[in-house]
Amino acid sequence: MEDHPRFRDAKLGIIVSSLRALQLFLRKNVKTGRLPDYVVVEGPLAGGHLGFGMDWAQYDLRTIVNEIHQYLRDEKLDIPVIPAGGIFTGSDATSYLEEGAAAVQVATRFTVSKECGLPRDVQQEYFKAGENDIEVNGTSPTGYPMRMLKNSPSTGSGIRPGCESYGYLLDANGRCDYIEAYNREVAAHPNEKKIAVYDKTCLCTHMRNFKCWTCGHYTYRLKDTSRKLADGSYQVLSAEHVFKDYQFSTGNKIALPE
Repeated sequence: MEDHPRFRDAKLGIIVSSLRALQLFLRKNVKTGRLPDYVVVEGPLAGGHLGFGMDWAQYDLRTIVNEIHQYLRDEKLDIPVIPAGGIFTGSDATSYLEEGAAAVQVATRFTVSKECGLPRDVQQEYFKAGENDIEVNGTSPTGYPMRMLKNSPSTGSGIRPGCESYGYLLDANGRCDYIEAYNREVAAHPNEKKIAVYDKTCLCTHMRNFKCWTCGHYTYRLKDTSRKLADGSYQVLSAEHVFKDYQFSTGNKIALPE
């Protein structure tokens, strides 16, 4: 990238989950003479893969963000900081902006918007989820913990690995923990027509088919941002409405359209 003519023109950002990760990146990147244009600080309440171990609950986004702010001030580095993960309301966002954040990154509220690419039936699963329906597990073959809905169809699926056909290989040797788990189950149950693999998930197939329902920690609060319709489903709002709600809502009060 360093030799590309647009290396100095394109905006480049990084995602970190700790001050140490940021420091490591900056040290390795110093030879390019180019700082990141922004830093997204993703906390332990984010959806999908986490930059933490299974002890994720011991960490706090605001603490990490404050540590990074202080480090940048001490080093006299002017790099915009963008907190992410668990910023559910306008008040949440404002509190970070008032403490020096350049912006905030939000996602969970927009997963159930009309413009989101998730199928409508999957969006309803997000609306219906309770706090106990969300878990952080080790089923991702990447080795990172992953937050998702417990009733995700990918859990316990015994689908044949699709890595080769989709072109996804997870390390230099073409290893994938799901392939190994799948082959183990096939060998253990040679006469079974359908097997189940619970310890790992084939992300290559299930993510592209919307069968792996990763989600943020506060997904269980989505039902409080909408209204239940006569057929039992929840109203899907527009991205514009969600954006305006971030702008104008305070506390946990959510303004719904008529």
